[in-house]
Amino acid sequence: MQAWNKVSRMPSAAIKKMQDELFVKMLREEMAVRHPHYRELFKEQGLNPEQIKGIDDISQLPFTEETDLLPREQDLRHPKRFVLEIPGESEQKSKKKGFALFGRKDKGPDPFDYKFHTLYFSAGRTAKPVPYEYTHYDLNNLKEAGLRAFDILGLTRDDTMINAFTFAPNPYFWQIFYSTIEIGCTALQTGGGKVLGLEKILKAMDSMEAPVIVSAPGYSIFALQTLEHFGFSASNLERVIFGIDYAPMEAVEKAARLMEKVSAKNKKIQRIYFVSEAKSGWAECEPNYGYHTNPDHILIEVVDPVSGEVLGEEEKGEIVITHLDTRGTVLLRCKTGDIATGGLTTEPCPNCKRTVPRILGDIEKKAYYLELQGKEGPVQFNGNELRKMMIARDDVLLWYIEIKREKEQDQINLVFKGTSGSDENKLSTLLQEQIENKFKIPVTAQNTTLDAIVNKIGLEKYITEQVIFDNR
Repeated sequence: MQAWNKVSRMPSAAIKKMQDELFVKMLREEMAVRHPHYRELFKEQGLNPEQIKGIDDISQLPFTEETDLLPREQDLRHPKRFVLEIPGESEQKSKKKGFALFGRKDKGPDPFDYKFHTLYFSAGRTAKPVPYEYTHYDLNNLKEAGLRAFDILGLTRDDTMINAFTFAPNPYFWQIFYSTIEIGCTALQTGGGKVLGLEKILKAMDSMEAPVIVSAPGYSIFALQTLEHFGFSASNLERVIFGIDYAPMEAVEKAARLMEKVSAKNKKIQRIYFVSEAKSGWAECEPNYGYHTNPDHILIEVVDPVSGEVLGEEEKGEIVITHLDTRGTVLLRCKTGDIATGGLTTEPCPNCKRTVPRILGDIEKKAYYLELQGKEGPVQFNGNELRKMMIARDDVLLWYIEIKREKEQDQINLVFKGTSGSDENKLSTLLQEQIENKFKIPVTAQNTTLDAIVNKIGLEKYITEQVIFDNR
C-alpha cells in the first residue's frame, strides 16, 4: 500500500491509472502464475491474462462465490487453493554487489511476503465461516488499513478507547487491536461480552474515563439502554463507533438519543464497514458520507446481484472485491453477499474532501432477501428492512424472529422484550399489526424474559447477535 496522504487526495483519473497498473500486475504476476485456483480456471476457460489491459476489461473474468472458498467434505484443504504459492528459488531476489546497489532496485518477489502468518475467519453470520490466510505482508496491510480508518474517524493517540468487539480469529477485532497499538493510544481490548462481559465493560468505561467505545451496533445500543435503565451516567463518553453488523442511519440516530439520555459528553456516532473478503475495514468520516475505501489495496465493483452486470455510480447492487496488493488468500471478483443501497461513487467526499472511492448507503445482507409464501402467493421479504424497523423503536429492548412454514404458508413469530415501563401486551399487538401491514405475512408477537433473548441471539456469545432464524 502507498502513502495515505498521497492516495487519499489523488484525482479520480490518477486513482484509475494506479488501479489499472496494480490490477494487471496482480493478475499476470500473481494470479496467473502462483494461484492454484485461478491459474487452473484461466486454462480451463481459455482466458489469457495478457489480453486484460486494465480494470475496464475485468468483466471478461469470472466471479468468485464465497462458497468456492469453503472446505469440501473430501478435501478439507480446499481453501488453500486460493492461497498464493511461495515463489521458487529461481524467482527469488538476488543480492546486488558493489555499485549495483546504487542502481535499480532488486527485482523478483520476496518469499517472506508469501509465508503464512495467521488465519482469520469471516463472521459466519449468514453462512459457514470462511478461512482467510494472512502473511506478514497482509498483516502490515491490515495495520495500515487500520491507521487509515483511524485517520478518517479523527482518532488520535490522545484518545482512550474501549474495544468491545468479540475476541475471535477475525480481522474485525484485530484491526482495531493493531490500530490502537500503532497509533499509540490507551486502549482496553475487552474481547467483548464473550470475554469480559457487559457489566465489566461498562465499569471499565467509567473507571478509565474512556471517551470512545468500538463495538457492534446492537451491543452498543444495548449497553446504552442498560445504563439508562439503571440510571447511570456516561458523562465521559464522547463517541461510539459501530462495526461488523448492520448499522443503518436508524441505529446511528437511536444511539445518539440514548447518549443524550445517559448524559454523554458528546453524541458522536461513526461507522466502520468490515469486509472479510477485503481482509480489512473502511471507515466513514461522518455518518451518511460513505465508507472511504483503499483503492491501492482493493478494487471494488457494484454489480446486479442476479445478472452480475456492472452497475453505474450510486446504483444499488452487490459489492464485489478484487485484491490489488495482497498475499496469502487472494480473490478475484469475489461476491461478498453485501448490498450497497447507495452504490459506489468516485466523487470526492463533500465532508472531508478525500478523493478515494466511497460505498454509499446502508450495507444490507443479500441472505436476508427471502421469498416467503403468503396467502395469495410468493411475497418478497427483506429482513434488512425489518431489522431497520425494529432498531428504530425506542420501546423495544431486544428481539428476534423465527420464520416457520405451516400448511404451505409461511409466518413470522416475533419474540421481544420491551424497554422499562412499556406495556408489553399493547406493544405485542402493535408490532404484530405493523409488521403484517408492511410485509404481508401472518405475524405472531410475544414478549419473553431478557435472559431468554440474550441467550437465543448470542448477545454475549457470538461476534454479533443473530436475530433472524429461518426455520422452514
